Amino acid sequence: MSMRAVTPGPSTTLTEDDLPPLYAVNDRRALSRQSESFRAVRTQLVVLLLATGTAMLAERLNSHIPAACAAVLYALTIAVGLHSSRRRARAHWQAHRAAAETLKSLAWMYMVHGGPFHSGVTHPDALFAERLEERLRELRKVGWEDSRDGPATVGAGQITPVMRAVRAKPFGARRDLYLRERVLEQLTWYGNRASQAHRSSVRWSSVTALLTLLALIAAVLRAAGVIGRWDLTGLLSASAAAGVAWQEVRRHRPLTYAHKLIEQDLDTLRIAMGTTVTEEGWAESVAEAERLVSPQHTDWLVRFGS
Repeated sequence: MSMRAVTPGPSTTLTEDDLPPLYAVNDRRALSRQSESFRAVRTQLVVLLLATGTAMLAERLNSHIPAACAAVLYALTIAVGLHSSRRRARAHWQAHRAAAETLKSLAWMYMVHGGPFHSGVTHPDALFAERLEERLRELRKVGWEDSRDGPATVGAGQITPVMRAVRAKPFGARRDLYLRERVLEQLTWYGNRASQAHRSSVRWSSVTALLTLLALIAAVLRAAGVIGRWDLTGLLSASAAAGVAWQEVRRHRPLTYAHKLIEQDLDTLRIAMGTTVTEEGWAESVAEAERLVSPQHTDWLVRFGS
């Protein structure tokens, strides 16, 4: 018979406004840059496919007009790539996402006496400020943009009244809040994302396999003289390659692998935190939970799932 974690009881429900103000800013910027990054890649692939199709049409019709259009589309593909390189949307997306997750993780550890913010810390606010600024300094080196506009929002200025109120609660209340608002929320998120990534992986793998099969059939038919001068093999092959490239950009398969593992490890830790972990071992368990949900841990697992 499996052990069941303690069901969190009624307590404070945290919203985004209760977390450090800088978290919401970086979360929005990360989402914006992520959308921009994916949109740029998608646009480049679509334009490239249009160029390939137009070039095929020019060859079939022996006309200068579609040939000129193909040249323009190929040039546009290059221009989109250069624009994306200058914008560095992917790098900024990852930097802002790392900053947002750092702020959220530190806030939770501060509130529930986790990790370095255990109950024995004399000056938790000062420690929070030190750890936060230390990590943000590292992120500035890779393109993170600091949006704070005054000394009041630096360091301990990111600690909200709700965060201090939660930290002042007794162990039982903090434990219940963390299990419900953080651990269970992350379990649901990773479970949903693993399912979404798996469905997308299956869908795109099926599409690329079908396009590859159609390219093979087109090549055989052309070799047999059935379709004459219409050479669809190049267009179908380019379409299949674009599908593979899109999967690599979205990382559907490795993310499925990573999210499933994190979900399993986090659920095991959740059970232990609600049943066997005492107040003495609480800080270490919270630190382990935050490590599991960190972007760095996900990226490490993704490398093995690729």
